[in-house]
Amino acid sequence: MSDTSTSTGRRLTLPQAWLLSAATGFLSLAWEIVWMRLYNFTTSSRALAFGLMLGAYLLGLAVGSLWSRKWQRMGTEGTEPLGTLATLISRATLAAFLVVPLVSWLVMLLWWPWTLLIVMGAAAALGTILPLICHLAIPPDARAGQRMAGVYLANIIGSGMGSLLTGFVLMEWLPLVWLCTLLLLGGFAIALSLRLRAGLSAQVYSTSAVLLLIVPAVALGYASLWERLHYRGDYTLGMQFAKTIESRHGVIHVDSNGTIYGNGAYDGSLETILKPDSWLVRPYYISALHPKPRRVLVIGVSGGAWTQILAHHPEVEEVIGVEISEPYLRLIHDSPSVASLHRNPKVKLVIDDGRRWLKRNPTERFDLIMMNTTHHWREFASALLSREFLELAKSHLSQGGIVAWNTTESLRSAKTGLVVFPESIMLMNFFVGSNTPLVADKARWRSLLERWRIDDVPVFDLTTEQGRADLEKCAAFPDYEGPWEQTHHWRWHNRAHVEARVGDVPIITDDNLGHEFDWQNW
Repeated sequence: MSDTSTSTGRRLTLPQAWLLSAATGFLSLAWEIVWMRLYNFTTSSRALAFGLMLGAYLLGLAVGSLWSRKWQRMGTEGTEPLGTLATLISRATLAAFLVVPLVSWLVMLLWWPWTLLIVMGAAAALGTILPLICHLAIPPDARAGQRMAGVYLANIIGSGMGSLLTGFVLMEWLPLVWLCTLLLLGGFAIALSLRLRAGLSAQVYSTSAVLLLIVPAVALGYASLWERLHYRGDYTLGMQFAKTIESRHGVIHVDSNGTIYGNGAYDGSLETILKPDSWLVRPYYISALHPKPRRVLVIGVSGGAWTQILAHHPEVEEVIGVEISEPYLRLIHDSPSVASLHRNPKVKLVIDDGRRWLKRNPTERFDLIMMNTTHHWREFASALLSREFLELAKSHLSQGGIVAWNTTESLRSAKTGLVVFPESIMLMNFFVGSNTPLVADKARWRSLLERWRIDDVPVFDLTTEQGRADLEKCAAFPDYEGPWEQTHHWRWHNRAHVEARVGDVPIITDDNLGHEFDWQNW
């Protein structure tokens, strides 16, 4: 720093620099959390998204720090240093605010990693601020290092608070559009305070005018935001989710067909009634394989449809549903097809991580552990697909108990099941494992289908010809066995078929993280 670099114009006092450093640090990390939500959603929670977004953000900050040297001589040519700093903060805030809508439009046209250049640019604008605060507050004397340490400490405190408050508080109570608007107003408020201190009243008015012009831009840029991010190239004007729940856990959507999406990825349906060729045969079919599944554990309740089906199994006495994301319980409460779960005395819904719950309850035993596991390529998916987790689940089985989970067509997940369980079948894309042979009882299967009622409504209306025809088709499912290579999805495969299909693919472990960082899953 040159001692003449700010020879004219107002400087910052050290306390002002601390406050400004903390405030801008808060905003910078708050924007990072917002962008993490953005990329977590648009990539359907791919593990690579966090690292790549964070890398773009940090690289942008570094570039911005270098770029800040362009303004280090502010004040030497008649410009007001605080006014210049205020302008840079305003520009950085506006750039950060525009990232979300710009990415939502561009992912409809571009492969999502290319949009990280926008993050890098906005982060570079944010990265110019801290060096210039130091430049305006710290004279080049013997105590420069001590003073700089104080400014950096304030920035670290503000940054930490930005991450914590944004991630755990603001995202719980504010939709993303309002959160971004709040951060925008916060950044402009900082810029206005600097202009007022510098006596630049004209710039105060111009900044206020810019804010008024941004209001319609907010409405245009953020309208149908989640639909664009989700459908991307398939998005058309007018597409609208039927329900949206935003929280610190993520974003849940329900479309007009009752299909549920969690953080941009398919996460089940609100449908509970079995029809021929329906994927819902998977939770129903367990009754053909286990004579009396009295105690059932569901890990990953989601919208509650499968928990509702199992809770109304004529032989089931208790269902414990473990769900890590509390907003799904709100969705269940508001959805007529599953709302009775909250009133069913057989059902206990627990907010917890499924793996942690099993470890905390080592004496619990179940006849069935059911997991409609998320896509195998999503972040943290290996925590529910690994050999270690399946061994843990197996240790909680009663005699003749069953563990069933969705492989989502992952051969490695199926191979892991073959290693852990001595007896198994593949039920469509579901691996069903046990310590005892799995043999379907067709008579029991048919009898249960005839008696199965959900909220006092029979699954099959046997008073109608269509209901009787549907029952006949579904009751014949035990006969629909075939090799895994068969293209028709509505069938099951014996262990030999599965072994032939998976070959020598590696299993999933806690150490190798399965498919999470496979490059082909971008």
